[in-house]
Amino acid sequence: MKRRLWEIGKDILIALLICSLLLLAAASLPSESVRNSPWLSSLLQPFAALLGLSQSELAYVETALPVLDAAQPLAISVQNSAGRTTAMWDFSALDAAFESLGGLLGQALDTADGFSQVSQARLLTAMTGPSVYFYYGVSLPANLLASWLDASMDGEVPAASVCVLALEEDTVTLYLAGEACYAAATGVQADTLSGLLEQFRPDGSQFAFESGSKLDALSLIPGVSPTVSAVSTANPCDTRYMEQLATDLGFNPYGDGSYTDAAGNTYFAESNCSLQITPEGTLLLNSSAAGRFEAAGDSLDSLVEEARRLVDLAASGVLGDARIYLTGLEQNGETTVCTFDYILSGIPVSIRGGHAACVTCRGNAVRQMEMQVTSYTRTTETLNLLPANTAAAILPAGSQLALQYSDTGSGSLTAGWVQP
Repeated sequence: MKRRLWEIGKDILIALLICSLLLLAAASLPSESVRNSPWLSSLLQPFAALLGLSQSELAYVETALPVLDAAQPLAISVQNSAGRTTAMWDFSALDAAFESLGGLLGQALDTADGFSQVSQARLLTAMTGPSVYFYYGVSLPANLLASWLDASMDGEVPAASVCVLALEEDTVTLYLAGEACYAAATGVQADTLSGLLEQFRPDGSQFAFESGSKLDALSLIPGVSPTVSAVSTANPCDTRYMEQLATDLGFNPYGDGSYTDAAGNTYFAESNCSLQITPEGTLLLNSSAAGRFEAAGDSLDSLVEEARRLVDLAASGVLGDARIYLTGLEQNGETTVCTFDYILSGIPVSIRGGHAACVTCRGNAVRQMEMQVTSYTRTTETLNLLPANTAAAILPAGSQLALQYSDTGSGSLTAGWVQP
């Protein structure tokens, strides 16, 4: 009997030691990890005093997922006391300009007070003075643009493809231009905007309304015709890519639902969810499964973020020199359709048959994604283009001067001036 009690005592002691070791191991984790995990927080909070910590230091904090840019401006044009300079058709120039001025756009969107409709003439007059012009290439809700810049906008706000910050006396005014023009005063400091604008040096670029051109007033004409790189294309959808993508999307790439048919199409199928990838690199994801591919919330920015996340999963590591931007957004009742296109050096890529990707959401979940997966690589060669001034002269009146790559499936891209 005594020996049995001794063995039971040893078992209890061993169990206590194991629990102590597990507790100490959990306590050794960074406090941020504990606060981000509800079960770790609930486990360790009762022992906070023993660990020499307050319970608040171990309290669970739900972390909101960041909303990442689904698109950035395709052109940024600055007017200062010396003249105009424009960043476009060049990722390096666009990134540098947006890094310098994008924060002020976010502040303006965050502090804009009461939009009123104004004439285009007022917008053009404002742009002749100290100002910065952001062109996104597609009309998007201003509150969505704000969410990408860690800002927020309350109430009804207009959609816009163009945002302009203009210095008007001692006030910085935000203009939004899409189907119509709107203006609102902002909390941006005039001295701050003026100081940043004066850092830029003129490059000879002009808007059509400044040059007397017959083109659309907001069509940008560069000071020097761009140098456009030749680009080769490749299909990155090999076995390794497909297995990794299936895993990232939550499929078992080695299960019974995975197979390749006689035509070379690869399938990954599970209950209420399937992924198909063709030999040409076209993928189709369908899902009716509850709780799968759901957005973090019901807001538009949450839906766009989930669509962006899935497109990014499919394109991650295989884009080459391209980026992929949101270029279209439609809502009809509970259905939201997000379209995406490849962008090379700030120049859109037109793909045969439509967009690079189309994501359909119903409610707060993605139900379908169609995507053409292609890798783009710039070469050392350049493509011959008409000079920008010549193209501006021959385009129909009211057109925009737009540059575009075209992917016809030949293994390389062509480029030229188009009418958007």
